[in-house]
Amino acid sequence: MTATADHGTLRVPRSINGIEQALTYEQRAGFYAELGPVEEADDREAVITSWWLRAMSAAYGPDRAGFRAAVQPVLGTTRVRPAEAAA
Repeated sequence: MTATADHGTLRVPRSINGIEQALTYEQRAGFYAELGPVEEADDREAVITSWWLRAMSAAYGPDRAGFRAAVQPVLGTTRVRPAEAAA
């Protein structure tokens, strides 16, 4: 199994709409409740990344190797604050 869907894209697009479509109704409520009050771009990115990982994990189910292969390139490019990198 490949890390991406047959058409060469991530199983869950890393966007608000992509994440929303992958979540259940109840999960969507939690996603928007967490995302709504966020004002800082870095904090917004953290919320999106957290929920994207949840959605991707569900999309890959028991295929943990596929999940890791799919998310690793994306996580390798996300921004980390200097204080977090040192921790």
